[in-house]
Amino acid sequence: MLLSGPRPEAIRKARVEHVDFRARVLHIPRPKGGEVKAFDIPLSRAMIRCLVRVMRIGRALYCEQSREWLFPAESESGHIIEHKEKRSDLSKWGNDLRQTFRTIAQAAGVAELDVHLLMNHSIPGVNAGYITRNKLLSDHLRQQQEAISLRMLEAGRSRRKETKSLAGLWPALPSRRILSNLMSGKD
Repeated sequence: MLLSGPRPEAIRKARVEHVDFRARVLHIPRPKGGEVKAFDIPLSRAMIRCLVRVMRIGRALYCEQSREWLFPAESESGHIIEHKEKRSDLSKWGNDLRQTFRTIAQAAGVAELDVHLLMNHSIPGVNAGYITRNKLLSDHLRQQQEAISLRMLEAGRSRRKETKSLAGLWPALPSRRILSNLMSGKD
């Protein structure tokens, strides 16, 4: 969620079939506003690595649910319903991550219009009707998404140096290691 900036509900309900690795997009068919607001999130290289990891880990932890859901869980629906982390363990989640995405996008120099498009915000003004989002998606918006991801990862690396924490390693950790840590109870 941190690398993409969507509303938490949209990501929790993302299905495996919504990921198109060839086109490098995650389709969100029913965001806030319903089907008429459906959009594609362009995937940066870091986002693709994260999705591959989450799919591998999901298959190992929730074999049945992971066939349908991108973020599977043992719930009635089969996907993550809510976050239950303690704020002392994980200080940001959900809409907090959306706000962080917006802040990092600004710091990365991404234009206001592009941020609106990436976050699926409505575009103010009469000229909004002239913009064809799909024409910008495959090249321009993906480059902007890549710039945001790089800035996000740089921020994580510099924070890791300050705190000597392993948390900044998450983008580079292989799914095997993450899964091993989960199964052994390590953080």
